[in-house]
Amino acid sequence: MSILQAPGNPGQFQTQFQGDKGIPAMGPKQSSRDTQLADDLKKEVVSAMSADSSLTPQTAMMKITKEMLANNPFVTPSGCPVNSLPPELLAHIFVVGMQMEEEGEEVEEDEDFDMADFDLKDGWTDEEDVDPDELDAGMVARLKSKGKVEQRADGAMDVDGEDESSEEDEEEEEEMFLPFQVLVSHVCRHWREVAIETPELWTMLTFTEGAPFEKSRIWIQRAKGGPLDIEIDYTFSDDEDDDDDDDDNEPQPVESTTALYGHQHATNLNHIDCFHACAHPPFSLSDFKQILDIIAPLVAQWRSLVVSTSTWEYMHTLLSRLSECPSAPLLETLKLRDEGDSEDDETFSPAELKEPFLIFNGNAPKLHDVTLWGVHLDWDRSLTLLSDLHDLGLAYHTEDVRPSFATFTQIIASSPNLRTLSLCQSGPRENDCEENNWGTDIIEISSLKELTFSDHKNSYATVLLQKLSVPNVHSLELDFYDEDYTKFVKQLTLPMPKTNKSILAGLEHIKISGLPCNRASMESMLGQLAGLKTFTIKCFGEEEQEIFKQLFPVNMTAGGSTTQNRRIYCPNLHTLKSTGICGAEMRKFVEARSAAGVPIKQLKMSDEDVIDEAEIMWLRDHVEELNFFEESDEEFDEEEVVDEFTLWDDDDMDDYA
Repeated sequence: MSILQAPGNPGQFQTQFQGDKGIPAMGPKQSSRDTQLADDLKKEVVSAMSADSSLTPQTAMMKITKEMLANNPFVTPSGCPVNSLPPELLAHIFVVGMQMEEEGEEVEEDEDFDMADFDLKDGWTDEEDVDPDELDAGMVARLKSKGKVEQRADGAMDVDGEDESSEEDEEEEEEMFLPFQVLVSHVCRHWREVAIETPELWTMLTFTEGAPFEKSRIWIQRAKGGPLDIEIDYTFSDDEDDDDDDDDNEPQPVESTTALYGHQHATNLNHIDCFHACAHPPFSLSDFKQILDIIAPLVAQWRSLVVSTSTWEYMHTLLSRLSECPSAPLLETLKLRDEGDSEDDETFSPAELKEPFLIFNGNAPKLHDVTLWGVHLDWDRSLTLLSDLHDLGLAYHTEDVRPSFATFTQIIASSPNLRTLSLCQSGPRENDCEENNWGTDIIEISSLKELTFSDHKNSYATVLLQKLSVPNVHSLELDFYDEDYTKFVKQLTLPMPKTNKSILAGLEHIKISGLPCNRASMESMLGQLAGLKTFTIKCFGEEEQEIFKQLFPVNMTAGGSTTQNRRIYCPNLHTLKSTGICGAEMRKFVEARSAAGVPIKQLKMSDEDVIDEAEIMWLRDHVEELNFFEESDEEFDEEEVVDEFTLWDDDDMDDYA
């Protein structure tokens, strides 16, 4: 008899007719599931042929297969309600799904994500092949290396893979995913047409596929002139930084990625490891300029621009190109970050590329969110550009490229709706402060809600704080080290200019990553945090450990005796987010606060801190919510909550015992 394949699932039900009555039997390669399936099919065929003697084994098998597929969740039933929705409503569902994925509500990205393990054929019909231009080249390269993608003469991709896999492989296989908009565009022809004709799905451009950036060009076409969100990351990975301990071994920009790998470098199997080891393809300067050539003519469509570099030459190239753009009428968010280290805090290097730029001709009327990390502008000429801001972050500017105090004051004054201000080793020029050129003017920001001070000298931070009047700030973040900041902490406890209260009095949230100070100033600070609800603390130093201990209503001593504190600090505290506190200490903290009638309701602990299973179970029973989060490498980035209550399984617990 001839081979018979069950329709709807090619290759899986490969059978041949043999034996009594021609009952189908499975092929020679059988797993336990195959054997069970063969037995079930045999019973069903026998039953069907007994009920209807006119049936042949083939027609009985086809009848059974049809009945099985009628209840298969992967086969769209006739009259499916989703397919009856108007295209506009289906498109809206796609957009919401994409937004949920981006916000992390449905999908948490795995840093070790490997597209090569994702079977793109699963659930597709023959007409719905992979469009190679929709995938990053690195994804296609890894798929090819597994023999899962074959390019046809018409340029489309046939995706193939093994139909059978062992249960062991399935248990080890990690959960993989495609970008949501690509995923829904390959469900069926109708969904594909709707997805491709929905511009909102194709507005995010990352250029991670490598030159010649065909995927990004296609997404631009599908955006149909709509607002674009552009995110370009040319930073060296942590692995590269770790491997290069001296300047001689520091990764150097290559002349051309194309020169190294050719135009199809992303699909060259000899360089697959490059895509696996690095978060992004190794853009050369020529590749970077090619990206700018693609996006610069579309500046009128830019809604957000986020660019990170590790080499100032790249950022200088970007700023030079932006200075040629006449305006950015739709731009709302601008975040430029250069991670190149300067030799000192005073002088910018390389000196030959120090020139400041005026970008967009100072014309970006919708710009509200600006972060400049190691990136300076022509501050005096950028006053119009940097006006009416809602969020402003300045970080890591050497003394010679900072704005003057007068210019800094004008920038703040021109943004009456400023909500967040982050100053990390940046702000008005320090020399002006030392020469008493800051004058007597007060920087009043009544709209400000969130303030960050980080990496300043004690003297600079103290004088700057004396100039600020921010009566409505409810969130404060502090990160200092290498000095005694007692003077600064004392200034925190004093009334702000033009008010009769300190900045601490109105706080609901505080984050302390580093704050060396004496105990008296520490207790004075904690004593003013009566309204505090959320405390984030990184206990890497003795001073931060002492701050945590002061949050105990009762002092624990080695002998087991206790003495009541004179007061309970932060009586309204309900959430603690911590790094550097072990499970045993956290249990004592929760017990002490509960016993004093000021219980902690929510805990967020670093996944790097030592805690055993018993401590997790106890904390789970004594707080309303327990989360573990993954520390971010980026100082200005939020840490990501990675799991709730299920961070480890029983086997993993042994590593923390």
